Amino acid sequence: MKPIKRIGIIGNGAVGMLMASLFEPDYTVTLYGRVDEASTVTIERTGVTDGTSIVRLCPVATLVETEQDVFFVTTKAHQVEAATERLSGDVPVFICSNGIAHLDHARTKGFHLGVVEHGVSRDGKRIHHTGLGRIRIGSFEPVEGIRFTASPLDVVWEADIEQVVTEKLFANAIINPITALCRVENGAVAMPPCRDIATAIYKELTTLFDRHVPYTYIETIIAKTAHNRSSMLRDIEAGRQTEVDAILTPLLKRADERGITLTVIPVLQKLILGASVSC
Repeated sequence: MKPIKRIGIIGNGAVGMLMASLFEPDYTVTLYGRVDEASTVTIERTGVTDGTSIVRLCPVATLVETEQDVFFVTTKAHQVEAATERLSGDVPVFICSNGIAHLDHARTKGFHLGVVEHGVSRDGKRIHHTGLGRIRIGSFEPVEGIRFTASPLDVVWEADIEQVVTEKLFANAIINPITALCRVENGAVAMPPCRDIATAIYKELTTLFDRHVPYTYIETIIAKTAHNRSSMLRDIEAGRQTEVDAILTPLLKRADERGITLTVIPVLQKLILGASVSC
C-alpha cells in the first residue's frame, strides 16, 4: 500500500467538514460537495477540539479519482450512489454513511466501510465537535489495513468491520427514531418511557441479525452522546429528508426475507415517514 498523502472527502456536511479540518494539518485534503464551482473554505471548529482549517472545496462532478490516494464518503445514505458514480474502486473508498442500505452497492463496487463515532453539528462553515470518538474502517475482504497519522479523529482499522456496522445500526435504529419522534436528546432514551421503546426495538433487532450486539453497547452510546441531538431529529427539525430508508426500511425487507413478523419497527418507520412529510 503506497503512503497516503492526498485525501478526498465526499460530502461537505458536518461529518465531512470535521474530517477535512482534522486531516488537514497532516494531509492534502480536498472536500467535494454539491457546489457550482471550486473555492477555498475556512472551517471553524469549536467544542472538544477547536481550531481553524483551510481546505479546497470542489464540485463532486469534477472529481478525478486518480488525484487522491483515498476517499471517504460522508454523505447521507440515499446520496451514496450518486456521490460515488465517478469512482471505480481502484483508489480505496470508505463509505461512512449510516444504516445498511449502502452495503450491497459498496460490496459490488469493491468499496470499503467506515463508521464515524464522533459527535458533530454544523452551522454554515462552523462546526461544533460535540464528542470525541473513533473512525473505524475496514473491508469486506482480507486486505492490508490502511494507517493514518495520529489525530483526534483516531482512525483505526477493524478486522471485522461488518460487526462494527451492525453495532452502529443497532444504535441508530434505537436512538434516532425515538429522539426524532419524541423531540428529545439522546440521554432521554435511557429513561422510561423511552427506554421501554428502546428495549422493544432491541428485541426485534436481535431476531434479524445473527451477529450479537449486547444492549450494554447501546447504553454506552446513549451515555456518551447524552446531550446530543440525533441526526434524524435534526433532519426533521430542518425539514430535510431523513435516513429512515437507510436505517429502518432495510430492516423491514430483512424481516420479510426471514419470515419474521415485526410490530414496533414498522410503526416507527411509518411515523418517521409521516413526520418527514409534515415538515
